[in-house]
Amino acid sequence: MKARVGRPFAGLAAAAVLTLLAWADPRIPLERPVFRYLFVLDITQSMNARDYHLEGLPADRLGFAKAAIRRAITDLPCGSQAGLGLFTTQNVELLFEPLEVCRHAGVIEDVLEHVDWRMAWAADSFIAQGLNAALRIVKKRDPAPRLVFLSDGQQTPEDPVRPELKIKLGEVQGLIVGVGDVKPVPIPRLDRENRPLGFWEKADILAPVTTTAYLDASADTSHRRGNDGSLYLSWLHETELRDFADTAGLGYLRLDTPEGLSLALRDPALGELRVVPTGIGWTLALIAWLLVIWPHLVPDPRARHVSG
Repeated sequence: MKARVGRPFAGLAAAAVLTLLAWADPRIPLERPVFRYLFVLDITQSMNARDYHLEGLPADRLGFAKAAIRRAITDLPCGSQAGLGLFTTQNVELLFEPLEVCRHAGVIEDVLEHVDWRMAWAADSFIAQGLNAALRIVKKRDPAPRLVFLSDGQQTPEDPVRPELKIKLGEVQGLIVGVGDVKPVPIPRLDRENRPLGFWEKADILAPVTTTAYLDASADTSHRRGNDGSLYLSWLHETELRDFADTAGLGYLRLDTPEGLSLALRDPALGELRVVPTGIGWTLALIAWLLVIWPHLVPDPRARHVSG
């Protein structure tokens, strides 16, 4: 009888010990690829355009981009770091320096959740200047993070002469991420409470708003001349963004799915090998599970002999 119960009992006892150890989340130093990113997110009003159609995800560009950043950061291995900045008009405002993604997951998630187009401090959008501002921030950091610049590439007002990027080829690594679809769609017009007021028209852009004091439902627009009622349309300016990426030596990715961005940002070419504390709790839990089911998969021959 001892042969019949001895091995299962020992296995269950070992499984219980391993489960407790796994619950304690033990970590050991291991060399593995980790990543360091600075995400810069366009929050100008064209990013409110709705041209995404994946079930369960926001349809607007800004919401979709935030969901993709959230997924990408979650999928990064512990020891990686992520920072966040916002782009509008010609500047980038850094919200936080790159933070370790596992220890600071709650803080990163909370800040990202509260990013909103109403945080913009001006209404214009000059993509080249914004990229230059982001590149300056990256180059000042030591070690320099990889840049991930997310934008639809829509410039308002349009500039007949595109400014040059102030960077040497390959001086900064990372990605420009094109947000939106290449098919034109109208830009929602929202009040200070984020309530829809219709869509922006061409006449509104010809006499642009230059501050964040956006018009509300009672605003008088009769002074805007030449309002022919035609909508101001927005689309992904992919050719321009690709050109910027080629000039700066950055990669380019069209944002189709959050999984696509996550996969691109785990490219080993964008990481570096470091010795970092690595969790082994899942390994211990797997061994514990195997110890529990092993007696049912492989019967003990001694138990059969005793029973005979």
